[in-house]
Amino acid sequence: MFRSIRFATLRRGLFAILFAAWAQGLGAVVLEVPVRLDLAVVNEALQAQLFTHTGRAEIVRDAIACNRVALSDPQLSAAEDGLLRLTTRLEAQVGTPLGKRCLLPFRWEGVIETLERVELQADQRIAFRVVDSRILRADEQRRALPGLAWDWVKDHIHPRLGAVTLNLEPAINDLRLLLGQALPVAAETRDAVARSLAIRDARVGEQGLEVVVALEVPPAPDGWQSLPQPVLSAEELARWDQAWQAWDGFVTWLIKDLAVAADPALRDALGGLLVEARYALRDALSREQPDGDAVRQLFLDAWERLAPLLREYPDNLPGSRSLQLATFLSAGDALRAIDTAAPHLGLNLDSQSLRHMARMLAPQVSDEDLGRPLGVDPVLRQLLGLEPVPEEVPAPAALPFAWLMSPAHAAGLNPALVERLTPWAPSRADIDRYLPVMEELLDAAIRAEWQRGKVPAAYFDLYQDLVRATAWQETCWRHFVRKEGAIAPIQSSAGSVGLMQINQHVWRGVYDLTRLREDVGYNARAGNEILAHYLVDYALRRGEHEVRGDTHDLAFASYAVYNGGPRHLTRYRTPEQSNDYLRAVDRGFRDKYQAIREQGFRAVKACYGD
Repeated sequence: MFRSIRFATLRRGLFAILFAAWAQGLGAVVLEVPVRLDLAVVNEALQAQLFTHTGRAEIVRDAIACNRVALSDPQLSAAEDGLLRLTTRLEAQVGTPLGKRCLLPFRWEGVIETLERVELQADQRIAFRVVDSRILRADEQRRALPGLAWDWVKDHIHPRLGAVTLNLEPAINDLRLLLGQALPVAAETRDAVARSLAIRDARVGEQGLEVVVALEVPPAPDGWQSLPQPVLSAEELARWDQAWQAWDGFVTWLIKDLAVAADPALRDALGGLLVEARYALRDALSREQPDGDAVRQLFLDAWERLAPLLREYPDNLPGSRSLQLATFLSAGDALRAIDTAAPHLGLNLDSQSLRHMARMLAPQVSDEDLGRPLGVDPVLRQLLGLEPVPEEVPAPAALPFAWLMSPAHAAGLNPALVERLTPWAPSRADIDRYLPVMEELLDAAIRAEWQRGKVPAAYFDLYQDLVRATAWQETCWRHFVRKEGAIAPIQSSAGSVGLMQINQHVWRGVYDLTRLREDVGYNARAGNEILAHYLVDYALRRGEHEVRGDTHDLAFASYAVYNGGPRHLTRYRTPEQSNDYLRAVDRGFRDKYQAIREQGFRAVKACYGD
């Protein structure tokens, strides 16, 4: 049929349930992964194998078209008793051919219903056996199709419909290949697990075909337990570096690809998932000792959050695209099932296995598509809910209360101000000169955000204090510091840079990474935009100010997301669910926010021992 007819999984409204059972007498753990195949896939099989590109199937046609049967307009649905219901338009003519003439032709048109039972064949194919058919209606109600003629029609229709199959063997082979790449165990064990992968059952459910794929994994050796990983060698560090970059490229491509057909709400959720996945990568990279198994955990965490979103994925996709999506999802579910039931086997998700998974979803995806380009990607900015990058417009010096001006007249950043702060690494001795200048820069960045009009006017005072307190919390209002006798942009071990500590891994493709490091004005604008995004699209949209009746909770929620990612939105009001470090972070921000409200920029002098 076509290569993309592979194994299918999640469909809207249902989530694959994973479970394990002990195989009788074998000692192996049998994993069963229930999956769902949208009826659009079956319809596409019908179109490819029986109906022409015009949507018409010529079942019978003699040399002079005296006797002919044609079907058109196939419609599939689930019927009772686990049967598949196919309604088609039937055009039939029965006559007696005599030379080039057709004697006594009887023509009939109407709609017929065929009921089929799904059967699993030995070669990983799903077949459809016709169990009944009947006439639903005739266009000419007074002309019934004679019994003998109807029997003749059925004798031709039933075998043709019964010959349609779904060949899932290519999909099974694809999954076996993935297991061979992802299981870092002895070849004999790995091959045995891959060979065991097979379709165990197939039936018709309310919303499509329900297929069960099973595989067998060996039990854990006696006394096996997961041990802490030793310090990575130089070779292992190099592999870790390649693996996390492959994961970053893969998950970014994946979310962008899925977002193409998503509705606005689902697109927002997918964008949030990508940001969460990047925050998780940031945290993995910030560890003093890298974990060589981190990509596995990054994948599993992202997969757990992705599955519920895919319940909302459009169910009107073309059959081929639906199959590609389902194939990809079944692969992820199989990997997760193995990790849950047989952690002793391990999972090795490297560039090769991730590329293989990507090509299950999009066979033509290139290595370049899965790379990590460092330039600004307008599609990625739009996906994350950010507007196109604004033009940089030089502005006059700041005026008091300039942010109250209408957006049409609000000013941008003053390049001379940026130059003055570059490369100024403040010390306690010059802090009284430095802070007013940085205050002027932050004011300009805040005015620029006012010009964009994203933050409602009613919350703009709160937003200003949020920006200033965040810059204090992150860097004490510094962009440059002295390090080993030289002046350089401030940078954390996790890759966060500059005044607003914009993380290069989280915001790759969204901002110019070079300018984030070298341009304090650009860094300030980026931080302002991110905070505005989190304030409006997360804290305000989800009503954080209404939970406890405190408007300032919007600032605390926004900073929690800025610091830890979207999943940290409610962290500030659920301290019992945080660790000591995060509780200290939130207390520190709350104190700084209050000090900024009461004292303005002078409160930041406390960073410098005053």
